Amino acid sequence: MDNRSLNMKILNKKIVYKGRYLKVIKKEFLTKTGKKRFWEYVKRKNAVVIFPLTKKKEVILERIYRLPIDSFDVELPAGLLDKKGETPREAAKRELLEETGYFAKKLILVFKKPLDPAVLSNELFCFFAPDVELKRKAKTEDTEEIEVLKVPLKKLVDFLLRPPKNTKVDIKILSFLPILKNKKLI
Repeated sequence: MDNRSLNMKILNKKIVYKGRYLKVIKKEFLTKTGKKRFWEYVKRKNAVVIFPLTKKKEVILERIYRLPIDSFDVELPAGLLDKKGETPREAAKRELLEETGYFAKKLILVFKKPLDPAVLSNELFCFFAPDVELKRKAKTEDTEEIEVLKVPLKKLVDFLLRPPKNTKVDIKILSFLPILKNKKLI
């Protein structure tokens, strides 16, 4: 479907909240039956996520505390494109090194997709980083509580299905696996 076949008409768009990292937008529109409605969504900067794999075929993950869910979450290293002029590739290298201490000589853009298009307007650049090497201790921000985990690739799905106690799992990890296998990267 392309925009020419869209039967809805946007009437108005306004910012209802503006914070440091996001804006909440309210869009008014006419439905295909002519009814006036509104939709609220979050606008934020694009982001990167990295699937790092060591030479020993270990996936580098993070167990990170997330305030919105009031819980620890197992995730891939990730972050916003929030430095002026920074490319997605540069942001991915920076975030990986800052959050885990691992360095990626090579980054392969696997896909770029909307993260949650029903409520978020940003796109996610998803990179594969083969043969990452530990270069230093992670240098996290004071707002981040991160434990770096190494999980053998062969045991990754089992680990994600049975995560550490009191820990949730970010679905983005599982979305990477079939694509990496299809592209013969793992």
